[in-house]
Amino acid sequence: MKTTQYVSIDRRIAASEIGSIRERWLYGLRLLADPDAIAPGGGLKNGVAETLIAAAKARGIKLSATEIRYRLMCARAYPTEGQFVTAVTNFETWTDLRSAGFPPYSADPDEAPADARTPAERKRDQSRLLLDQLGEQDALFPLDQFEPAETLLDDLVKYQEKQQQITNGFIATAARRREYLDRLTAAVGGDLSRSWRDAHLAAFGTDDVEAEQ
Repeated sequence: MKTTQYVSIDRRIAASEIGSIRERWLYGLRLLADPDAIAPGGGLKNGVAETLIAAAKARGIKLSATEIRYRLMCARAYPTEGQFVTAVTNFETWTDLRSAGFPPYSADPDEAPADARTPAERKRDQSRLLLDQLGEQDALFPLDQFEPAETLLDDLVKYQEKQQQITNGFIATAARRREYLDRLTAAVGGDLSRSWRDAHLAAFGTDDVEAEQ
């Protein structure tokens, strides 16, 4: 769970004399779009609220689970910029809007959902998506799993050890595969036009290929 962006918004909220409604709305939008935060059913995943509260507290910012829930309600009520603008036109403070229960407003059918990410974040996420599509073979530590500002070296060590175990398993399997294939090839005199089953029969005296898998 990456919390840097959320804490940045909390700082801007704390610095505002009246407590910015927009920042709270953006916070909720970001949460709703965060696959690490939202469960398939639409609620927060276990431990997410606690993580966000702890991250805020570590920077001297007071945050509660109730406040997080209100921010999500606001984001769900106003998924577009137009709806949000209508809401803040009618309610000048966060307390007023919250007390009113985030009343619904119609949306322009041609307006796209609001995006809480900055242009730089959108560009970064596009790059990360491309890495995901390529399988991230060239990434030492995938950025969709590790936030550089928050990840401990201990986390990277544990990840490396886990990946090494996986790699060792691949290497062992590759060695067994090569040995098995060499034996099949030798059994049919190097005739690569022979079927797998025929070669297996020649090498092991049985055509039960599945037994060797």
